[in-house]
Amino acid sequence: MSSRRRKKYAGVPRGLVYLYRAVVVFSAIVVALYLAWIILVPKPAMSSDPVSTQPVSTAPAQEEPGSEQDAGPYQRKEDCWTFLLVGTDDGNGNTDTLMYLTYDVKNQTVSVASIPRDTRIDTDRSSKKINAAYAYGGMDGLKQTVANTFGIPVDYYIKVDIEAFVALVDKVEGIDFYVPCDMDYDDPAQDLSIHFKEGMQHLNGQQALEVCRFRHDNNMVGYSDTGRMETQRKVLTAVAQKVLSWGNVTRINEFMGIFADYVDTDLSLTDLVWFAGQALYFDMDGLNTMTLPAEWHSPYMYLDPEEALSMVNQYLNPYTTDRTADQLNIPTRS
Repeated sequence: MSSRRRKKYAGVPRGLVYLYRAVVVFSAIVVALYLAWIILVPKPAMSSDPVSTQPVSTAPAQEEPGSEQDAGPYQRKEDCWTFLLVGTDDGNGNTDTLMYLTYDVKNQTVSVASIPRDTRIDTDRSSKKINAAYAYGGMDGLKQTVANTFGIPVDYYIKVDIEAFVALVDKVEGIDFYVPCDMDYDDPAQDLSIHFKEGMQHLNGQQALEVCRFRHDNNMVGYSDTGRMETQRKVLTAVAQKVLSWGNVTRINEFMGIFADYVDTDLSLTDLVWFAGQALYFDMDGLNTMTLPAEWHSPYMYLDPEEALSMVNQYLNPYTTDRTADQLNIPTRS
C-alpha cells in the first residue's frame, strides 16, 4: 500500500478498509449494469395504424401506413407513447374509470385525461355509452372505441384491479390528501361504508379507494361524475408524487411485484422495465390532468367537439401534426 493510501486509512482496521473497497466496487458494478440494462432494453413499440373514423362495430380492418416518410397525418412524435388506464369496479362488466394518458418521454411530460363513463359514442350497438365498450368487445374493443372517438391511437392498456391501488398506496405508507367534502355513505349490499370529514387526511390504501369511490352521501348530497373524476385524478397525483419520492432502482422491484400481481396489461416485461427507467427522471411539474369537456343530457354525456379537439391537440396527440375535426368521431345531440 502506498504511503498516501496508508495515511488515508491510518487507524482504520484493515478488514473495514477491504469492506469499504468491496462496497465501492459492488456499487459501481450495480450502477454499470443498471445503465447497461437501460441502454440495451429496446424501446417499446408504437401503434402504426391509422385511426378509423367508422362506427366502432363496423370499422374495417386497419391498414398499415406507408414508410415513415409518407405516413402523413399518422407520423408519430419521437418517444411519445399513449396508454389507456382502466378500472373495472361496477360489477356489470363495464369500465368504472377510464383515463387516456400520453407520456412524452423526450420532454418528460405526462398528460392524463378522464373520459366520462357515460360519454356517447358512435356505434350501432344497443348500448352507446363508452363504458360499455369493454363489456361488448373486451380490451381490444375498448382501445378501438377510444381511438375511433378521439382520433388518436392507444399503444397500450393498463387495467387495474382495485386491490392493486390499495396495495400501492399501502406500499408507500399512505398519502396526505385534502378530502373535498364531508363523506357519509353506506351501502350494505356492497359492504361499503365511506365516512370522512372535509379537510386534510392521511389515507391508507383502503381509505384512498373509498374517497375515490364516493359520489354522494346517504342524503344524496355529493358531487357529479365530473367532480368524482377530479377527485380520482388528485388522489392518483398524490400517489404518483409519493411513488416518485421513493423513485430509485431498489424500489422498482417492489412496485413491479404489485404490478405483476394485480394489473392486466399488454406491456411486456421489457416494456415495463424501460418505462420504469425513464420514469426515474420524471418531475411532477410535467404532469397535466384534465377531464374531457362534456355536458349531461340523460342518459348520456355529450362531449363538446371543439373543446375536445383543442384538448386532444394541446395535451394528448402523439402525432406530429394536429388532429382535425373530421379525424375525431364525436356524436352531438340531434
